[in-house]
Order: sequence, then C-alpha cells, then structure tokens
Amino acid sequence: MALFLALLLAATPCKTNPELAGACFTVHGRMRAYNGNPTYRIWRIGTNRLLGVTGVHPGENPIMPEGLACGFDCDVFADFEVCPFAKEQPGVMQRVCIESAKNVSVKK
Repeated sequence: MALFLALLLAATPCKTNPELAGACFTVHGRMRAYNGNPTYRIWRIGTNRLLGVTGVHPGENPIMPEGLACGFDCDVFADFEVCPFAKEQPGVMQRVCIESAKNVSVKK
C-alpha cells in the first residue's frame, strides 16, 4: 500500500498535489542547476531568496514541466507558476514544484 501511495504521489501533477502547503503563486526568476540538494533552484529576481524545486519530499525528483530544465550549463529565466510543499520561513529555502512557465528564455 505504501508503494502504491508513493507512486500515486509521484505521478500527481504539481498544482493538484495533495501535499501542498499553500496556494500556488507566480514568480519572475532564474532557474539554475546547482550541485547539492535540491539540484534545481529558482532565484526570485530582485530578492535574496531561493526556491528549491523538489518532489513531495526532499531528495525526490523535482516536479516540473518536461523539458524545462536545461542542466548545469545554462539558466532558465521565466515567470514560473510554483506551488509550495513548505511554508515560507526566513532564512530557509522554500520547497516548491513548478506547474508552468511563461515567457521562457534560456541563456547559456
């Protein structure tokens, strides 16, 4: 039963995921791959905040649209619709999934 639940949650899209900790929101930012966990992080342009793109639990594969990530040699700038898996806390990277991205620009 636990395996079935894990598979179900992994297949659940971002916006309708039952594990969300709050409402989805849009951020203008830059997504980049980093060494460490989570690998993909979004810098909210104009702030010092990073959002960590994850699965439901830390260390799981990130939930994001297919083809959005471009690896360690480029940056993805976009208006990301993200949904939080954790509440925002000062000094802590907030874990999110990505529902969609608009105005996408890839810089190498």
